[in-house]
Amino acid sequence: MKRLIFSIISIVSLASCSDFLYSEPVESVSITEQLGSKQGMLESLNGAYYQLRSIYFTEAALTYGDLLSGNLKFSPSASSGNISIDATVSNVYQFDDQKMDSDLSLFYSDMYGMINNVNLILQYADQLPDATVAEISEIKAEALALRAFAHFHLYKYYAQNYTYTADASHLGIVYNTKPLTIGEDYPSRGTAASNFTLLENDIQTSISLFQATPAIPVGQKKNFMNIDAAKMLAAEIALWKNDWQKAYEYSNAMITDTSTILTPSTNVATDWALSESIFEIANTNNNDFPAATIYNFMSAANKSNYVATDDVYSLYSTNDLRKSLFESQNLKTTTSAGSPNLPYHFTKKYKMKTGSLIYRLGLAYFIRAEAGLRLGNSSQALNDINTIRNRAGLTNLTSINLDLLLEEKRKEFVFENQYFFDLMRNHKNVVRNNGCLSNNCSPTYPNNKFVLPIPHASITINSAMQQNPGY
Repeated sequence: MKRLIFSIISIVSLASCSDFLYSEPVESVSITEQLGSKQGMLESLNGAYYQLRSIYFTEAALTYGDLLSGNLKFSPSASSGNISIDATVSNVYQFDDQKMDSDLSLFYSDMYGMINNVNLILQYADQLPDATVAEISEIKAEALALRAFAHFHLYKYYAQNYTYTADASHLGIVYNTKPLTIGEDYPSRGTAASNFTLLENDIQTSISLFQATPAIPVGQKKNFMNIDAAKMLAAEIALWKNDWQKAYEYSNAMITDTSTILTPSTNVATDWALSESIFEIANTNNNDFPAATIYNFMSAANKSNYVATDDVYSLYSTNDLRKSLFESQNLKTTTSAGSPNLPYHFTKKYKMKTGSLIYRLGLAYFIRAEAGLRLGNSSQALNDINTIRNRAGLTNLTSINLDLLLEEKRKEFVFENQYFFDLMRNHKNVVRNNGCLSNNCSPTYPNNKFVLPIPHASITINSAMQQNPGY
């Protein structure tokens, strides 16, 4: 089936930091006109960042890794006190997403739309008549890193982990390296192995092209794909591939070569990630941090639908400084015995200054720790885990294994969309006890439903597309 795809690239002001993510197009222009000058190119790149912000922080996508793994349960209705599954995530929560009406259908289509826009940027970047070689290199570096980031996240949701088959020959995703144009067939899904080859190519090329300053001359370094964010992504890609040596090297470079530092113990309760933020999408003029609207407690009538389960909350000892990042509220709850006020544990992470966080330095310590452990360097793994524990006010562990490491990572990154993906790539079962309302609380690995269905609309328009097994 042949089809024309044109993605609309947001045209945004570059006048000031406050205008950085203003999203409304100001006029309709041709792609060649828009991408024929440095100004138009930067506006288009800026639009890609805004697209990523809109996609990454959607409710079903952002809660996915915590909700499916047993880190989150639902808070009671303010009016009735009843607890029910939030309709936005009802299918994925049951491990039964629907191909005809997927909870993440827009995540899928919009992510590929962003990829198409980035591919257009890459197609025209070398032809810019009014940009220096260094400026073109930076534009391409950021665009390639964004392309790798988008494909990697699509892979995590829509393809089984890299080691699902011994030779990574199972279905991956469609990996688009050029814009979709008239007269060309839609591409088909590659294998996991071919996907990771393309991911590595993109991110390694990106790292080689980064310059000293970002392409867009406003905002902070952390608001753009930068060399540190690219190395973190490279480390994650290597971790998913079980390429322990590369995962170690990239994460070690992140820790030793960056000016970014871990948030000190004294700031954990107030600015938990401010000093260690590596990549976060800038706020908009409306001051609407998207994660805050999903997770914050404001009042009994204005609150998040998601709270920590006792499964994860009970892992924190009394003297763990990270416990201060929970906000406990007693809420009316309808039970068989009446309507008592029961405690619920909301997160305060997104009430602070880092509201659109994607990467922070703490992740590099866990990647280096896991890679070190797999390489037989248990002392490095233990040192890295104890660094995080000490920052949380805890004493040292005297030994480390994979399960302990994953538990420590679970505590560090709750409400940050990590844990389910760690379980999946390590071939672990899901255990959801406290507050589970699903008919499928504890599915076991391997499982067809550990990945989402390809939305039916994509199957309909692309005769080369294969659906995931089980759907």
